Amino acid sequence: MHRITTAMGKAKTQKRGGAASSPYDRPSKQSAAANNVFKFNTKDYGQHILKNPGIAEQIVNKAWLKPTDTVLEVGPGTGNLTVRILEKAKKVIAVEMDPRMAAEVTKRVQGKPEQRKLEVLLGDVIKTTLPQFDVCISNTPYQISSPLVFKILSLPNPPRTCVLMFQRGKRFCTFPPS
Repeated sequence: MHRITTAMGKAKTQKRGGAASSPYDRPSKQSAAANNVFKFNTKDYGQHILKNPGIAEQIVNKAWLKPTDTVLEVGPGTGNLTVRILEKAKKVIAVEMDPRMAAEVTKRVQGKPEQRKLEVLLGDVIKTTLPQFDVCISNTPYQISSPLVFKILSLPNPPRTCVLMFQRGKRFCTFPPS
């Protein structure tokens, strides 16, 4: 387990062009690829970067965060959820396995007041001894979805709320016989 405390410049972000009619609206694959700021190979870690601000906002709202909450965020990626959580919570403990992503989420808050409220732990959340937290929020990689749920359920002091977004595991999808 490593704590990320590197001093880096501000991450560049691009503005969205116009309001979407629904938070679930997605740009075409071509336009999404053209507007992609981060070009990471995420296949090694099974990452899916959450880019839709409407979905990110809904996830944070569903957690009913209090200003006194400590939030565990599993897999913060580039920080799209993290920055929204930091607006509402006392502290965020972000556990990230990919050093590149840990650096990106750290850059997002570098030099801002939110920097004091963010602790980034570099390592595997399943193998990590977790500190006490009130709420867990995660855009969970598919391959750790079950181990993460069982780990959270087995904690001696479980969190008040968990908002876990799972990627669809198509290999488990089946249809009843007709």
